[in-house]
Amino acid sequence: MSAPSRPVRASTGRLARGVRLGDRIGDRDNNFDVLRLFAAWSVLVSHSFALVGEAEPLHQLNASLGNVGVLVFFAVSGLLIRRSWEYDPSPRDFWTKRALRLLPALATVALVTALVLGPIVTSRPLTAYFSAWETWIYPVRVSLLYTVGAGLPGVFEDNVYPGVNGPLWSLPVEVFAYFGLFVLGVTGLLARRWVVTALAAASLVWAAWWVPHTSDSLGAVYVLSAFAVGAAAYTWRDRIVLAWPAALALVALCVVSGLGPASVRVVVWTVAAVYLSYWFAYAVPVVGRPLVRWGDASYGVYIWAFPVQQTIVLLGADDPWVVMAIATPVVWVLAIASWRLVERPALRRKPRPTAAPAGDPVPSTGRAAS
Repeated sequence: MSAPSRPVRASTGRLARGVRLGDRIGDRDNNFDVLRLFAAWSVLVSHSFALVGEAEPLHQLNASLGNVGVLVFFAVSGLLIRRSWEYDPSPRDFWTKRALRLLPALATVALVTALVLGPIVTSRPLTAYFSAWETWIYPVRVSLLYTVGAGLPGVFEDNVYPGVNGPLWSLPVEVFAYFGLFVLGVTGLLARRWVVTALAAASLVWAAWWVPHTSDSLGAVYVLSAFAVGAAAYTWRDRIVLAWPAALALVALCVVSGLGPASVRVVVWTVAAVYLSYWFAYAVPVVGRPLVRWGDASYGVYIWAFPVQQTIVLLGADDPWVVMAIATPVVWVLAIASWRLVERPALRRKPRPTAAPAGDPVPSTGRAAS
C-alpha cells in the first residue's frame, strides 16, 4: 500500500478555482464536523419556532430550515457512508460501525428522557407514570429505532406541539438508506456507475412526485434522495469540480425554485444540498475549529434538542428567540457530554478498515469515514 498523501489545506486560490471532489475526498482537513454541527443547530433553530406555534424560517420558500438541516445530514451521509463501504466492504464491519455510531447515544437519550425527564415534567401522578407500559417500552422502542409516534404518558401532551422527540423520525429513514447501499454493495451493483447514477436519478423523480402527493410528515422522507445523490457523487468524484460560481448559482436557483412548484423545489434543493455541502467541506478554507475542538457534538445536538426545547416551552417560554437562546447552551453541554462519555468511547470499538480504494488513502482514526 502506498503511503498516505499529505493533506492539502484549502486556500483562497483554491476557493476561486475550485477543487475536484476526488482530489480531496481522502483529506481529513475539511469542514464536515462544522457543517454537521450547523445542520443540527439549524434543526434546533427551526423547531424553536414550530414548538411555540410560529412559522419556521424559510416558510416563505415553502420549506423549513430544519428540513434543510436534515437534507444536509443525508447528503453528507450518502458520500461518507459510501466511502466507508469502499474502505471496508465487510457486512459485519459495516453494520458494527453504523450501530456504534447511532445506538449508544440514542439509547442514552431515550433512558434519560423516560426515567429522569419524564417523571419531572409529566402531568400524571408518578405512580400512574411508572405503572404505564409506555414508560418502560419507550427506551426499548427508541433504541430499536421504532421512533415514530413514541410517546410518554403525560409528557408534553398539552404543549403547543405535542411530542417527546420529533427529530428521531429521521433515524430509521437513514438506516433504510444504509440498508439500500449495503444491498448494492454486497451484490456488486455499487461498483457499477450506471446503476448508482440511475438510482440517484430515479430517487429525484420519486421525490418530485412524492412530496406534492403526501402529507408534510410523510413527505419529509424524500431526504432519502439526498443520500442517493450523495452516493452517486462518490461514483463521479473524478468529474465533480467544487467551485464558488456553481455554488452561488445553486443558491440562486434554490431561492427561485422555492417560489415555484414543490416538485421543482425538491429536486433543486436536493441537488444543491449535496453540492453545497461538499463545496463547503472541501473547497472552503477550514473554519470554525473552536466550535468542534471539544468534540463532534452534531449528533448529540440533534437527538437532545427537542425534549430540552419542549421542557422550556412547558415552563412558559412562548417566544422562539427565548427558546433558542436558552436551549442552545443547554443542548450544547449535553451534546458534548454525549460525545465524550458515550459516543467517542463507543466509536473506539469500531473495526479498522483493512484496505483503501485506489487513490483514496485510509485516514488515521478520523470521524469523516464513519
